[in-house]
Amino acid sequence: MLTYPDLKIRLLELNLSDNTQKIVEQIRSSEPLRRVSSAGRNVIGFHSSQKMGRTIQFESHTVELVAIELFYEYDNDVLEYWDQAFQFTLKYESKNGKNNTSAHIPDFFVIRQNSVGFEEWKPEKTLEKLAVNQPNRYLQGEDGLWHSPPAEEYAKKLGFYYRLRSDAEINWIRYRNIKYLKGYLDKKYTVSSEISTNLISVVTSNPGISLAQLRQEAKEATIDDINALIANKQLYTDLNSVPLMEQERVHIFRDQLTAEAYAVVVTSCTPTVADKLRIVDVEVGSSLLWDGKALTITAIGDTKIWLSGEDDPIGLTHAGFHKLVELGEITAVQTQQTSSIRSQGWEQFLQASPEALEVANYRYQAIAPYLHGECSQLSDPVHSERTIRYWKAKFRDAQQKYGSGFIGLIDDRQAKGNRTARYSQQAREFINNIIEKHYETFKQKSVWAVYQLLVNEWKVAEIIEPIPSHTTFYEMVKQRSGYAQTKKRQGSRAANQKIHPLLLDTQTPRHGDRPLEIVHIDHTLLDIEIVCASTGMNLGRPWVTAMIDAFSRCILAVYLTFDAPSYRSCMMVLRICVQRLGRFPETIVVDNGKEFKSVYFDTVLARFDSDKKHRPSDMPKFSSIIERWFGTNNTQFINNLKGNTQITKHVRLVKKANNPKNLAVWTLDEFYEYFANGYCYGVYKERKHPALEGLSPGEAFAMGLAHSGSRPHQKIAYDEQFRILTLPSTSKGTAKVQPGTGVRINCQDYWSIDDSFLLPDIEGKQVPIRYDPFDYGTAYAYVQGQWIRCISKHYNKFQGHSEREVMIANTIAARKRQLHKKDIASGIESIAILLKNAESHEELLLQHQRDLAVKDVRGLIEGKSVLPNTPQKSNISQVLDDLAEDFTDSELNPIDCDDLDLNDIKPYNDEEL
Repeated sequence: MLTYPDLKIRLLELNLSDNTQKIVEQIRSSEPLRRVSSAGRNVIGFHSSQKMGRTIQFESHTVELVAIELFYEYDNDVLEYWDQAFQFTLKYESKNGKNNTSAHIPDFFVIRQNSVGFEEWKPEKTLEKLAVNQPNRYLQGEDGLWHSPPAEEYAKKLGFYYRLRSDAEINWIRYRNIKYLKGYLDKKYTVSSEISTNLISVVTSNPGISLAQLRQEAKEATIDDINALIANKQLYTDLNSVPLMEQERVHIFRDQLTAEAYAVVVTSCTPTVADKLRIVDVEVGSSLLWDGKALTITAIGDTKIWLSGEDDPIGLTHAGFHKLVELGEITAVQTQQTSSIRSQGWEQFLQASPEALEVANYRYQAIAPYLHGECSQLSDPVHSERTIRYWKAKFRDAQQKYGSGFIGLIDDRQAKGNRTARYSQQAREFINNIIEKHYETFKQKSVWAVYQLLVNEWKVAEIIEPIPSHTTFYEMVKQRSGYAQTKKRQGSRAANQKIHPLLLDTQTPRHGDRPLEIVHIDHTLLDIEIVCASTGMNLGRPWVTAMIDAFSRCILAVYLTFDAPSYRSCMMVLRICVQRLGRFPETIVVDNGKEFKSVYFDTVLARFDSDKKHRPSDMPKFSSIIERWFGTNNTQFINNLKGNTQITKHVRLVKKANNPKNLAVWTLDEFYEYFANGYCYGVYKERKHPALEGLSPGEAFAMGLAHSGSRPHQKIAYDEQFRILTLPSTSKGTAKVQPGTGVRINCQDYWSIDDSFLLPDIEGKQVPIRYDPFDYGTAYAYVQGQWIRCISKHYNKFQGHSEREVMIANTIAARKRQLHKKDIASGIESIAILLKNAESHEELLLQHQRDLAVKDVRGLIEGKSVLPNTPQKSNISQVLDDLAEDFTDSELNPIDCDDLDLNDIKPYNDEEL
């Protein structure tokens, strides 16, 4: 990103007017004019741009996100790019001649080395439709490029260029390779000089060596070393031709010039004897040329190869045949492998039913002897001569008409009979109108009820034609079935199940190429009742927040809590991922819950260069991986435990004896130990997965890292600095240090434990702050390059109480003041009194007991010992023994890695906050 002086110099070099320069400065200092949204099936999200030092919105992960990473982020010609930055007012003539005025916000404002302007991206198919519906706004020029004359004219008046671009420009193989090398393009991975020299030497000696062979030749080098040299252009491979994951097909060169020269040498060399031998396929039916005559291999015996042509068959010994091939006397006939069947013939073939094809095969077998002159060998013909003549005539007619006689033997039963419509167009419109008004509504009337209504309306309208039968009516209703009808009757969520899956290019795996490239995060309410460890009180059903790796189906992190999904659940699952693996995922796919749209969540992802994708609303199939896992953990684990809630799906069957609330025995900490460490990170991880071709998620994860690189330079140390960095902040992000009271966070005053707030250069200054949502008595402030712990003025009263608990207490206090209309202890003191006397408030007591249970879970996550408040359940081991014969406990062991020094972590800047 350019500094302000560099920008001014660049704008002056481009000879931009003062007004144009003011627009540029306005764009750079303003937030995006609109927040992208999903109106249909488009996947929206945010890309964490290292070039810009901020997040960039995209409205489609198949067009705009690809454009960002392929044409802007790593293109040296692009200095800056801003999303949704400026609004155009376009005036153009519509298709029917009317004058139109519309607002238009281009996708990106781009500052290049030699130009400044706006760029709009759309799918090619969308542009083709728009060119028909709005020909004066969208058109394709003679150069094959798309243009928008009114937008180009508007931008030109402002001193900018405007370019309309489509996904036809995207090379999906290159995009896949850019994603693969993303962790190395920032040049943070360092390759030792010895390994680098050795790799370059091996490639120089073996130009065009495959990536797989290079790994074998240079065994002391890791795949991370090779990836880094390719990303830094110390080694060269064509990123446009072959995906780097297909290592046997990737050819490595010293540089691009060597690769181009090598390609010329290979294509211009004289074929060797072995090459000539490979040209001729020694198979029955192969066509050959010998002394200018076309021959065909008709038989291959033990001693001879028989060739046939216009003259008598020729028999050559195997040695003699290969000698003639070696001398170039016999060569293969180069034929183009294309079908001679015409389009109409293919259409009939594809529309034929299996039964029709079976009949056609039977007829062909019957006439085949007559077609090949073998009818004399038939002793007892099954069919009459007339039938044979009829089928032969149809075969020959189709041979001339379609290029394949077999098409003529297909019995087209669908074309038989009287296909004339029984009702006039007016009558059909009347029926469709009844269906649309009365059947395709949220009332979901039955077809029979609507048919009775049709009969009455038909009589009232006095239509001359006879009333259609209910069978005819049913068929017309069925013809309208599909997405549109289901949406009108049951809503968009049900209708979305009838939409075919939308995939990226076939060369782009939708689940990524490697572990941690794409992960999914979601929540669900578990089907099990939990009790308090100390009082035995039923605490209800817990929520689970899970993170699953799309490539390997491996569960990266799970977190349990009684609170509804919130930013706190997101915080904990991200922490657990870093604690266990030492890595942050590159792309996170989430739904449209408000916790995933919070400033806190976006800030944390941007801090660690992670992209976020929001799946379309009411389309869980876009995250089918994690949705499927929720069902799997129910059937494999939870439904086998005491206190599971399967019976509650049949409310009338629930009695006191089988009520899950009365049968609950699991405490939250015990359940988390077995669910997370035992099942998610143990049994499920080691069990073969049907989608992984015989591998378990753990094996797929390990093999993926070994094949694509472990990226050790992206390791993150799970320490106090990281935990503080993932804590939430206020909407402002900073607080002013007031003399004597400290910083005010969420209506409370906090003071630094080391009296840093007494420093003269700190008093009265705004400092970045964080607070602990699980301990309302603690906060943190960034003072003189380090995070300082601060405690509340009422620390003794708020210590250990969660943000959620304090919110409930605050609500109760406000309610009491409103009901009793008298002053009781106000503000912070009234909340503290309620917390102290929580036993008298059932809602607050339940939250307090739940927080105590979740506190034990966090202790297990952090590796702290949890002292049981009640004796251990005697049947726990027996329950898990029944789940799987090979069940073994697995401890939560983070991957060993080189710790990163996070002591120099800087506070969030204004853009991130």
